[in-house]
Amino acid sequence: MNSQKAEKKNIEISIIGSGIAGITTAFHLGRKGYQVNLIDPTLNSEINNLNPKNGTQASLGVLMGNIYKRSKGRAFLLRNKSMTLWKEWLGQINYSETDCILEKPLIKLASSDKEYQSMIELSNNKKKYGIELLDKNSLSYWNSIFETTLIGGLISHEDGRLNPIKLIKSFMHSLDQIRINKIDKSVISISKNNNLLDKSWTINLSNNQSINQDYIVICSALNTGKLLKSLGHEILLEPILGQVIELELKKEMSNWKKWPAILSYQSINFIHHKPNHMLIGATIERCTKPSQLAKQEMLDLKNRAPKWMVNAKTSREWSGIRARPINEPAPLLQHLEPGLLINTGHYRNGVLLAPACAEWIGLQIEGP
Repeated sequence: MNSQKAEKKNIEISIIGSGIAGITTAFHLGRKGYQVNLIDPTLNSEINNLNPKNGTQASLGVLMGNIYKRSKGRAFLLRNKSMTLWKEWLGQINYSETDCILEKPLIKLASSDKEYQSMIELSNNKKKYGIELLDKNSLSYWNSIFETTLIGGLISHEDGRLNPIKLIKSFMHSLDQIRINKIDKSVISISKNNNLLDKSWTINLSNNQSINQDYIVICSALNTGKLLKSLGHEILLEPILGQVIELELKKEMSNWKKWPAILSYQSINFIHHKPNHMLIGATIERCTKPSQLAKQEMLDLKNRAPKWMVNAKTSREWSGIRARPINEPAPLLQHLEPGLLINTGHYRNGVLLAPACAEWIGLQIEGP
């Protein structure tokens, strides 16, 4: 065992990109004993969602791991593994200043008969995952909140939300504890090192320095294609915008205790953020800039917005760009050639899938 640890200490790995994919990959590999560099020009920037530096900081941290219609296949396995790992990892990264917890549960309200039929099927197939249909009393409560007549809904007792800002701060603290080397520079290019006696790869940084590495893991979202093009790898990703609005309600709602960690309705996520404040967020397809029309559609709820939304004041708003693979399922997990891997293109599910994807990278490096 000691010889294995010593061998890992001699293996140098650079991870490019410090969104949730890069951070969790660095955490996982660092704990295994590898020498790890985390490279990103924004590493020393302030972590907040007022001026997000990446898609993770701009996200709401929603975990829809169990409330997923499939019960087999790659996407299911990644979700299932990640939900298990999050329970373990949260206990290992927390420290007194952040206290990052998985806030539960998640409630989803049906917007159509078709959606409700899918919920019925899901609740029948996934009872063991803590999923059940909403009872009449709960449905009556949500009818009063949204001033409508809902068809139905379901509750997932084990899904919910991780506050992304607390999560990143917790991980950054943990990376310091396990001595991950943070490099706040841009990567200009990567190339193969043809000297067989040296490390396999060379990374050229923006400060005119170069580092030689055994492995490179690219977690840099939309920059992935650019970095790999010179090596002959074509990676196609498109920008997808996530938009969040914080509403300040004019009137205090009664019975906030019934409000879950996440409420999903009409593809919009609602979070009771703090007294009299509500976060609402959605993923807007194929955009790079916040859309006033998309914002208005969120606030209008297809012309069915309740009075508390109509009368609320927008106190702040932010957005962030995520990467979605073109013509391939998300996320992109690939071992492109010896010593070169990618863990990117998570689209909507970066926070949810991060642990399982980091573990996959570790398994590729460790080998059979």
